[in-house]
Amino acid sequence: MKQRKKEKILLALSEKEDIESFSGFLRERDFDVVVATDGARAMDRAISEPPSLVIIELRLPVIDGEKLFQILKNNPNTSKIPFLFISDTHQEIRGFRTGTDIFLTKPFQWEELYESIRQAITFGRERTSIGDKEIQGNLSQMSLVDLLQVLHFNKKEGELVVTSPEGESGIIYIKDGQLYNAILGEIEKEKALFRLITWKDGTFEFRPKPVNIPQRLGSTTGNLIMEGVRQIDEFEKAKHLFPHRDSLLKTRVNTATLPKGLKPIIYEILFLVEYYPRVGDLVDHCSFPDYEVYTTLMSLINRRILVEVKRIKEEREFSEEFVSPTLAIRIKEKVINRWSDMLSVNSGKVFVVATSDVLVKEFLLACKNLPDFHINKILLSTNGEEPLLGDVGELRLYGGMDIVLFSIPPVRNMMPLIKAFSNNLIGLVMLWDEQTEEKIAHLMETRKEILSTRSVPVLYVYGDKKPLKSSTILKYRTLFNMAEDEVVFPLYGKKTSVHRLFKTLFDSLTRKDYTQ
Repeated sequence: MKQRKKEKILLALSEKEDIESFSGFLRERDFDVVVATDGARAMDRAISEPPSLVIIELRLPVIDGEKLFQILKNNPNTSKIPFLFISDTHQEIRGFRTGTDIFLTKPFQWEELYESIRQAITFGRERTSIGDKEIQGNLSQMSLVDLLQVLHFNKKEGELVVTSPEGESGIIYIKDGQLYNAILGEIEKEKALFRLITWKDGTFEFRPKPVNIPQRLGSTTGNLIMEGVRQIDEFEKAKHLFPHRDSLLKTRVNTATLPKGLKPIIYEILFLVEYYPRVGDLVDHCSFPDYEVYTTLMSLINRRILVEVKRIKEEREFSEEFVSPTLAIRIKEKVINRWSDMLSVNSGKVFVVATSDVLVKEFLLACKNLPDFHINKILLSTNGEEPLLGDVGELRLYGGMDIVLFSIPPVRNMMPLIKAFSNNLIGLVMLWDEQTEEKIAHLMETRKEILSTRSVPVLYVYGDKKPLKSSTILKYRTLFNMAEDEVVFPLYGKKTSVHRLFKTLFDSLTRKDYTQ
């Protein structure tokens, strides 16, 4: 009789005692266990021989658990591997895949771990959908508040999908009748839930299925519903006092000198004002519920920390037809036909390689007025000593394709990470200025490594505030050994420079043929 092949589990833990106890438990249950004591070894073993599951702690040496998750999730050979995170406290993990990944906090029962392992491995395989639609209907006939109470009292588990008449969809995750999370586009938690509660028209559909995500909503279902209704009522009463969505905001304080101990919403708002001075954009991008954002804005304006500059109509730096529907479709078609290994037809990645993190942030600041451009405020608001590595921004095109800006630091020996992150790569932006000119050699070395992985258009952006003279252009064209049709774009001085930069990228993608 042919022996059943064992499921392989990669155990990425740093403590000897944990490794011994986990390994013994898993081997007793007939799993094949591979051990790695740091993130670098774990990455190597996962890529060379992909396991059925990765059990990982967040505080791994060399490469921490969350960063390793990002690397393997973006690698074509390991993108479907489920992760089971182990931690002493709950933490938010960027890119956590609902229905695939699992988060367990210590202490836990070993049988609970075993059940989570079985679920994760099952979800990692190709599978059919679980169950039929149990409840469906129209919000005009049954409000979302009433529906949530019904699901709560009956201790239901699954996903509640709500769709507006315009086609916008949100998901509420429910387990044992408790609300675990709500997602609406780019927003989640209470902000998404409270926005969904305001919907009076549309459809709903409850899909019973196991929910294996961390509980992101920190209160009971009853309290969440009551708070949501309260905030909606208070908003309606006070909305005439709030700043108009088309007003601009300016800060009157140096945000770097803010005292410690302020409410988190204040720090987030003052950070976002730099990138999203328009009230409507700031409210949409702030993670806190709308009513809390508006009341905090009013408080900051009254204390003269912020100044409201009214305007009659919204002034966009770029036209909404910056990328026409026809061009967006052509870009998508060309990308699909050109690179057969694209993991997703709905996403293209542009590496941003800069001689300093300040230049990355300034570049994103220049991009902020592009239509449907979004900044990753979580990554950019960190003040750690490590260089920026990861998604820093996203440009959405017509037809459902996203252009993701991904920051890569120009340091030596980056080839393993570049290979791991280069799936869906369609372009490269290089940023430098005179103050960091000594790092241009590293910039060129990184460019060489990236282009050895995939031939893509390269865009050169000069980040100095001095005027870009012809002699300066010639100097850098020679240094970078640029092709005749390649251009040095100024980051400052011309409002349309970023607009022209992306136009050049898209024109290159649609006109030229790039080989693998």
